[in-house]
Amino acid sequence: MEELFKTSIIKGLIFSSYGDLGPTPIYVWPKYYTEKELADVKEERKKQNLLTLSTRDVTQISIKNLSLFISDRAFTPDLNIQDLMYFAILPYPDFNVTSLTYFHYIKTNSSNSQIPTAFSILVDENSRSFLYNNINRIKPIVIDFFKSFDNELADNYPPQEDVQSLFLNLLKELTDIEKSPSTPVSSHRKLKVLMAGLDDSGKTSFLLSIDRKYSKLIGLKPTTGASIKSIEALGATIFTWDLGGQLKFRKKYINKAEIYLYEADLLFYFIDIRNKIRFEESIEYLLDLKKVLKQFNQYTPIIYILSKGDSDIIKTEEIMENIETVKNRLAEISLEEPPEMYVTSIFQIFTILRAFSSGISKLSPNRNLINHNLKNFSLKTNAYLTLLLSVDGLVLADFYSPKARKLTKIAESEELINVFEVTAPQFAMLFKIFSRFKALKQEEAIFKVADSVILFKKIQVAENDMFILFLIDNEKRKEKINAKLVDFLDQTKDLLLRYIS
Repeated sequence: MEELFKTSIIKGLIFSSYGDLGPTPIYVWPKYYTEKELADVKEERKKQNLLTLSTRDVTQISIKNLSLFISDRAFTPDLNIQDLMYFAILPYPDFNVTSLTYFHYIKTNSSNSQIPTAFSILVDENSRSFLYNNINRIKPIVIDFFKSFDNELADNYPPQEDVQSLFLNLLKELTDIEKSPSTPVSSHRKLKVLMAGLDDSGKTSFLLSIDRKYSKLIGLKPTTGASIKSIEALGATIFTWDLGGQLKFRKKYINKAEIYLYEADLLFYFIDIRNKIRFEESIEYLLDLKKVLKQFNQYTPIIYILSKGDSDIIKTEEIMENIETVKNRLAEISLEEPPEMYVTSIFQIFTILRAFSSGISKLSPNRNLINHNLKNFSLKTNAYLTLLLSVDGLVLADFYSPKARKLTKIAESEELINVFEVTAPQFAMLFKIFSRFKALKQEEAIFKVADSVILFKKIQVAENDMFILFLIDNEKRKEKINAKLVDFLDQTKDLLLRYIS
C-alpha cells in the first residue's frame, strides 16, 4: 500500500464507523503513530512523500466525518436510512489533504440499528481537482466495493491485515483513474458549461440575465459559432460555451465534438416554448448531443430550459399545451432519469436564477449532504421552507416541507418535482424581499406575508457572506432557529467551502 501512496496523489484511506464510544477509525492506511512515535518518523516519511498521521489525527478525521453525516443522532427523519448514500469533498488543512468521503449505513448481526460509516480517500490538497473532475468515475467503484465489503462486517470488524488486500485492489482501481484523468490535475477547478439549443431559443439572453446586463438584451443578434466567457463563482472558474444554434453550427459541434462537447461538466439545453413548429427539430438536435456525450462516456447532467415563458402568455391554452408537449417528449427520451425542466423568462429574473442555481448545484459533490443536513435542521426548527443562498442569490441548498402546501396551494395529488417548481410564486416574492434585504445591509430581517413569516439572516462561512431564508408560521420560531443555527453552520461550513471547488 505504502509504495502506491509514495507515487500517487492519493495519500491515504480511512474507514470509520459510529460505535459505542462514538466515531472510531476502524481501518487506516498508511499506518498511524502515537504522539511519541511521531517525532521519530515524521521527517523520514515526509522525504518519502508519505502522509503521517497520529492516533489523535485519525480520530479527529473520524469525528469530523461522521458528525457531518449524523448530526444529532437521536434525530433521524429518514425512514429508510439503509438506503442513504452520500459523497462529499472535505478539506483537512492541518494535514494538507482533501478527502472524497462516502457516507452510508451498514447492518450488523450484533446491532439492532443501522451503523453510520464514513470512508475517506485522502488526496494531496493541491490535487483536489482530481476528485471533482473524476467523481463520476470514482463513485461507482466505491459503491460497488462496499456492496461486497459490507458483507465482511456482518459479524464483526475483521483485523486490518485480513482486509488489506481488498482495499489494495480498490486503491489500484483508483490509481488507474489517476493515470488517465478526465482533465489535467490542478489546484484550481475549471468548469465547462454548455448552452445549447436551436437558434433564437434564448441561450444568450439567459446568460446576459445572469450577468445582469439587461441593456444588452435590446437588439441582440444571433450568436455565430461558440462564444466562450468565464464567470468566477464559489471559488471556481466557470467557462460558459454559448453555442450558436443555426444548422451549420450545429453540424460543426457534432462533427468536431472533441472540441465543443468533450469534458463538458454541465449542459443547459434551451427550447423556445412559443415555437411549436420547431419542437421536433430541437429534440433531434438534443438526441445528437446526447449520443455524442454517451460516446465520450461522459456523465454530463442536463438542465432543460423552456424559455420565453413570459407572464403575459404563460397561462394561455396554447402555451400550456406546448409546455406539456415538450415535457412529454423529454420524458420519452430521458429513460435514464426524469428530466429536470424550468420555464424561464428574461422579465422574471428569479425564474432564471432558480434554473441556473439548480444547474450549478449539480456541479457540487456536497449538495446532497448539505441538503440532508438542512432538512434535519429545518425539521428541528419547524421551518416550512429553507433556502441557503450565495451572496449573488444562487440557491446552494433548499428544503421544502409538505406543510408549505397550504401556502403554495398545491394539491395533495400533485407530484413534487423540486422545491422551485412548487414554490415559483413564493420564490418570486422571496427574491424581491431578498434584494431589498441585501440593499439594507442588515444582519437579520423579518417580513410578514399573509399567514406566514419570512425570516432572513445574513451569515458568514469562513470569510464568505451568505444568506439563509426561512418560511415559518410563527415569529416565535425565530428563537429556536437562532439557538440551532450555530451548530448547523459549524457542521456545514466545510461542505460549503468545498461546494464546487
